[in-house]
Amino acid sequence: MTAAETVALLRRVYAAYAAHDVAELDAVVSENVVLHVPGDHPLSGAHCGRDAMWDYLGRVSAVAGGRGGFDVRSIIADERGHAAASVFGTIRHFVRPMVHVWRAQDGVLTEFREINLDQDAEDAFWNRALTIASDSCGPDACLRPTDDQSAGSPQHWRCS
Repeated sequence: MTAAETVALLRRVYAAYAAHDVAELDAVVSENVVLHVPGDHPLSGAHCGRDAMWDYLGRVSAVAGGRGGFDVRSIIADERGHAAASVFGTIRHFVRPMVHVWRAQDGVLTEFREINLDQDAEDAFWNRALTIASDSCGPDACLRPTDDQSAGSPQHWRCS
C-alpha cells in the first residue's frame, strides 16, 4: 500500500467509527486484527481477533452512551503500511490527547496500538466508568451491536 492509501484507509476507519458503521468497520479490519490497549484498567491488554475487537468497542460504547469519538488532527504513513494518527479522544466529559499507531496490509488494518499522553488519567477514568457500566449490565456482560441498522441512526449496543 502507498502512504496515501494507508492514510485514506485510516480516514475510512475514523469515519466509520464516528458513524457507528459496523459493516464498514468489518470491511476495513482484518479478521485477525490485534488491538493493544495500555494501562491498568479492565479494558487494557491485547484484544485479538474481530470478535474481541467488537467486545472491546461494545464496552467503550456502553460507557460513551453512543456519544464521543476522535478528533483526528493528523495522520502520517509510510509505504509499508505503518501509520500514526494524532487524535483527541472524547467520552462524555473526558477529553484526552492520544496517538494511535496502526499497521495495514492488503487493504485492511491488522494492528492498532493506543498511546495515551496521560495514562494515569486514562486508568482512573476507565476504572470508574467500567465499574458503573458493569453495575448496569452485570460483571460478565459483553456488549454487542444490536440488529437496528436504521439508515442515519447511530448504532446501539446491548448487554448479552
